[in-house]
Amino acid sequence: MKKQTSLLFTLLVLGDLSPSFTLRVEAATSSGTVVAWGDNAYGQTNVPAGLSGVTAIATGGDHTVALQIGGSVVAWGYNFNGQTNVPAGLSGVMAIAAGSAHTVALKSDGTVVAWGYNIFGQTNVPAGLSGVTAIAAGFYHTVVLKSDGLMVAWGWNGYGQTNVPAGLNGVAAIAGGARHTVALKSDGTAVAWGDNSYGQTNVPNGLSGMTAIAAGLYHTVALKVDGTVVAWGRNEFGQTNVPAGLTGVVAIAAGGNHALALKSDGTLVAWGESVSGLATVAATLTGVTAIAAGGRNSVALVGTGVVGPTVTALSSGNNLTLLWPDTATGYRLESALSFTPAVTWNTVTGTFQTNGGSISIALPMTGTKKFYRLIKP
Repeated sequence: MKKQTSLLFTLLVLGDLSPSFTLRVEAATSSGTVVAWGDNAYGQTNVPAGLSGVTAIATGGDHTVALQIGGSVVAWGYNFNGQTNVPAGLSGVMAIAAGSAHTVALKSDGTVVAWGYNIFGQTNVPAGLSGVTAIAAGFYHTVVLKSDGLMVAWGWNGYGQTNVPAGLNGVAAIAGGARHTVALKSDGTAVAWGDNSYGQTNVPNGLSGMTAIAAGLYHTVALKVDGTVVAWGRNEFGQTNVPAGLTGVVAIAAGGNHALALKSDGTLVAWGESVSGLATVAATLTGVTAIAAGGRNSVALVGTGVVGPTVTALSSGNNLTLLWPDTATGYRLESALSFTPAVTWNTVTGTFQTNGGSISIALPMTGTKKFYRLIKP
């Protein structure tokens, strides 16, 4: 049987699309091996021998988590609170997150499972919670994003980090810091709340065009559509001093007192606290497809191929054009309303073409979150 190649990306359509934004897409079957470095007092950088087929990584205070093909989870490092004790029988996982001493998993049916340290109720998933599309973990709190663009948060609330602002909607991505929470909206702006002792919730005035966010101990990092990075908050270790001239970034991560940036060529840039070499990147580390930053360590996922094409999206009203460096001949566009309870992909029909590395489609101006993918037989 001939294998299909799929490129999966997500669009949140809740109003007029932002003028421009960038989507990073990868082959849905891409996987790789894990590389970890930095402090190893609890074995958090001791990647289990033979671990392979990893599709996502996360790292918390002193533990590391990997998601494998098929939806299984592996965890290692500090385990005093059971944060690396993956629940027996857990399967069908599509995303993972790690807090200071707890771990969270998002299943393909839109439900959430959490385990580990629970003194503040951070692993007590609200009864009936479903339709979740993204998860994040702070020090002692947990945050999720639902398919309707709304957020739910629970756990420690000593600084108001679980008090989702009233009326906040249209959220496209989330991040949890030590004692603060950040939401990226579909219009490219961000909202932050919780502890602001170091200005970590003071989103710079006029900052827009953001495509990703990350929250560290007391600092926040944002990736812009043009591939540049902006950071604010505590800077005692230079963690908000984004290296001059840094461009071509496709992913970011924020740790305890350091930050990481993944470039489109599969190389990494790190800055901030350098104790135990956690903000140092080996010159031989290339082919990276994903990154994670913990309290005192860094983790990278090295794939078997390139990072994947950067797809530039241009819009006017509800007319969307995607452009990528590869030829699109032979692809078809499919959409699904959700991943629960089962994925139903429907071929998109209408006015669009797949020639010369571009596709143009008309999207609804309002409605629920939709998932799109390109399939090449």
